[in-house]
Amino acid sequence: MQNSTLLNSPLSLADISIGKKVMLCKNKMDQKLEKKLLALGFSKLIPLQVTQKRKGGLVVSIGNARIALNEALAQQVIIQVA
Repeated sequence: MQNSTLLNSPLSLADISIGKKVMLCKNKMDQKLEKKLLALGFSKLIPLQVTQKRKGGLVVSIGNARIALNEALAQQVIIQVA
């Protein structure tokens, strides 16, 4: 049942468990937010994964880079399971 939920509803980066590989879902994201993420080092072509979760934020791994995001920004990032 959970797999069908993952496929049907849009997920945010904050909803993903540690270690799960995902991709940015550019079609459902605000253009201004997309530009901000690209400036931070996110890519539409490279899978990313959450490496740490703490109160108030999380750390995302993209290739060799690590990027820290606060909870509010992580809730806005729409992703799809890779």
